Amino acid sequence: MLGAPGWKALAEVPASGPAQLNAAFSAMDALTRQRRASGTLPRWSDPADAKVLAALWNAPAILGRPPYASNDIPLLLDILGKETQVMKTYALFSADPARQPDTARNAMIFQDEITRSHAFLIKVIAAAMPAVADFITRLKPEEMNDARRQGLRTMRLGLLEIVNAATLALRSPGLTPENQLVLVNGLAENAAALAKGTTRGDRLALVATVQSALPALAPTAQAPLKDFVAALSLNSCEGLCGLE
Repeated sequence: MLGAPGWKALAEVPASGPAQLNAAFSAMDALTRQRRASGTLPRWSDPADAKVLAALWNAPAILGRPPYASNDIPLLLDILGKETQVMKTYALFSADPARQPDTARNAMIFQDEITRSHAFLIKVIAAAMPAVADFITRLKPEEMNDARRQGLRTMRLGLLEIVNAATLALRSPGLTPENQLVLVNGLAENAAALAKGTTRGDRLALVATVQSALPALAPTAQAPLKDFVAALSLNSCEGLCGLE
């Protein structure tokens, strides 16, 4: 889908980022196996576990800094794939492999980990959206064929689903004020990039979701969420937003 023509761009994902991610992911996998043997998963509240999790969500080491360009896309998608696996590990956990996971219970028990996973995924998506937009600007008219256009739409939808899941989590009545703040800060800090990668209609839907959650949030979480709403309420439509 993203078979790129032969151009060169400055990648802002650090050269050491993939190695950092792979090491953190391997450590997480090993720790998860240990914790599963005890009927649980690595916990943010456990100082030893938290070190492993913190490495996995270390944005400066793994993601670097913007601007992100088309050459970053393969690395960003690899990061997204591995970090999504981590999220699913918690969301779909079952102490008894023969039983279906209780996702609602998992969302409460593992909210520290799921919230931080959501926040990191939002950062990855906010990096991927301008990188894909850069890819689109570099395409020749004949290279934007129907198959590629549909592939890009599908990618945009997949990214949006992750952001939407994060906004829906804000409506959970059991979410602690600390985790509310982690999540809303993740949304607010990346709002401009998310807005450019989301269609106007989808922006309105995201705004409606967070506004429905707003009254129940702690006061400290309401201000940054209002910044998120303001950014997504702008009428401009750049980058992936304009892909039809």
